[in-house]
Amino acid sequence: MRKDTQKIADGDLRWGILGTGQIAKKFATDLSQSKTGSLVATASRSLKTATHFADRYGGSGMEGYDALLRNPGVEAVYVSLPNRFHKEWSIKALAAGKHVLCEKPIALNARDAEDMFTAAEKSGRLLVEAFMYRAHPQTQQLFRAVRDGLIGDVKIIRANFTFSRKVSSHDARYSSGEGGGSIMDVGCYCSDFIRSLAGCEPSEVSGVIHRHECGGVDDYAVATLGFESGLLATFSCGMTVVSDQSAHIAGTTGRIEILRFWQAKEGYTVFRPSENPEIETRDRIPPIPEETRPLYAIEADAFADVVAGRVPNWNPPENSINNMGLLERVKTCAGAV
Repeated sequence: MRKDTQKIADGDLRWGILGTGQIAKKFATDLSQSKTGSLVATASRSLKTATHFADRYGGSGMEGYDALLRNPGVEAVYVSLPNRFHKEWSIKALAAGKHVLCEKPIALNARDAEDMFTAAEKSGRLLVEAFMYRAHPQTQQLFRAVRDGLIGDVKIIRANFTFSRKVSSHDARYSSGEGGGSIMDVGCYCSDFIRSLAGCEPSEVSGVIHRHECGGVDDYAVATLGFESGLLATFSCGMTVVSDQSAHIAGTTGRIEILRFWQAKEGYTVFRPSENPEIETRDRIPPIPEETRPLYAIEADAFADVVAGRVPNWNPPENSINNMGLLERVKTCAGAV
């Protein structure tokens, strides 16, 4: 039986969702398999839409986002609205006494992100940007292994996140006014991944974009990053390009390939040179066998653990602010602002 069809257990974190789009549906689906979360309510501008969502995923449907924030049964809010609404409704939710998990990118720029975390500090509530892959034990294990010298000193990182979907003027991704574009939609994953492995911010940034005729947003882009340590990195992102969601990390003693780095659940492969220079040895690092929860359930549980003070924040404010700052730099260099 789904958790959201049962009586909510003591100790569960009671969630409300703002928005009923695809990412809200994914979060609601996975939340039912979390260890700590229960869906109480979902809000939409339309009561009919919210009720239809609730009938399928659990909880109650509510007309209007303010109505959900007034619901005393909601302890945490998942903000799944288009990018330009992230700041407004995250701050309103925090002011209403709710903890907030806000979809990526957390804001339209670093200054807005700073304002949001300032509001969180004043409210005494938790605000986290929803980079779900960061919460997965596989990602945390990879980051530790690389920092501990798994492939020696890291010299080059390449991260890719492209996909192809039908272009629509009704899709917020294709609206500059909504904060759309490939850099904001999926490039943010790549920059976050690279920065996390580097452990610092790049000193050199460049970028180039292709601007789509629908909405004038960047539908695909490439960025190059240079770090004072000598590390060089590139990322490519796109919404009208054949899917490539791989990452490659090259070091002085080996290299790593990850099929879908943002999924964080399929393991990765470590390649090292052998005595024969034409042959590499490969060591397949399998997925963590005991981790069977879906990705967004892991994220919801990780969020609940931070709220309860059981673990440190897996995506602290400074990371989100600095990642937004880097995205701004890339967009400025590429003429995407």
